[in-house]
Amino acid sequence: MREISRCFRAMNTDVVAVVVADDPDEADAALRDVENLFTTTEAALSRFRPESELSRLNRSTGTPARVSPLLYAAVEAALAAARATGGLFDPTILGALVAAGYDRSFELIRDRRPRASSGGVERGDRRGPPAPEMREVLAARATWRDIRLDPRTRTITLPDGHGIDLGGIGKGWTVDRAAARLRRFRDFAIDAGGDIYASGVQADRTPWTIGVEDPRDPRRDLLTLAVRDRAVATSTVAHRRWEQDGRARHHLIDPRTGQPSQSAVLAATVVADSVARAETLTKAALLLGPEQGRCFLDAQPDAEGMLVLANGQIIQSVGFHEVLHGEAVPAR
Repeated sequence: MREISRCFRAMNTDVVAVVVADDPDEADAALRDVENLFTTTEAALSRFRPESELSRLNRSTGTPARVSPLLYAAVEAALAAARATGGLFDPTILGALVAAGYDRSFELIRDRRPRASSGGVERGDRRGPPAPEMREVLAARATWRDIRLDPRTRTITLPDGHGIDLGGIGKGWTVDRAAARLRRFRDFAIDAGGDIYASGVQADRTPWTIGVEDPRDPRRDLLTLAVRDRAVATSTVAHRRWEQDGRARHHLIDPRTGQPSQSAVLAATVVADSVARAETLTKAALLLGPEQGRCFLDAQPDAEGMLVLANGQIIQSVGFHEVLHGEAVPAR
């Protein structure tokens, strides 16, 4: 048995998939299938591609739109995450993201003034309308509760004038689907830019180990986790940042305010049963802040987490020590 891996670029991140197998041809075929899954899912769910199915849905607000099983399942997962987090995860924050300046794929953000996303609500040409002012976003706010799904016709009706963004769950959800395709190998791992699922053990029969990066210094890890049949995700406001009208902005929008989070939490890491769940729990805990965030994590069944505060303090949920591999290093 040996480890066979495949690396590729998808969803604006580096993806690494590893399988422990004795048949390299079978493993290679499965890993190519995983890469194709990421490619297909990104093409359907990216709000930055005007031809994507999500962009077409966002152009049909107010009317039922029949969608593919893939998009329907992704939106179902997003709404389930919204319910589980009491709306702290909300796919209807697209208008607030655009208003804050996150109007195109992050590596393309050069000038920090907002523009309309090609995946946003468009009524005319491909450029769409000017980006809304924040006061307009707040005055006309819709929420995840306003999205209507009809499983009989496989249609989705978005609130009139409001598109959705699946960036907060799409990558983790895709990792979970990829893991399902690799399940027959038993021992494998998938890492999509820190959204990770690890099954079984490594080729040397030891647990998969995962470093949790210091949000203040990406060159070092704060701690290492040892996991088996578990998902790990991290959310941070330390990296995807830009300046708009002289103000620092980042991509994590608080649905309660429509503004980038002002929480004292710099990063959150969660270990859970699925990557999509871990990913959405990290965002909710980060938005809630240190004390409420820790209480939120403590209340989650089959999930543990940690918060890194802006002052360097590390806060862990009650059972987080069970997945630690060694001791935590204080943040600087």
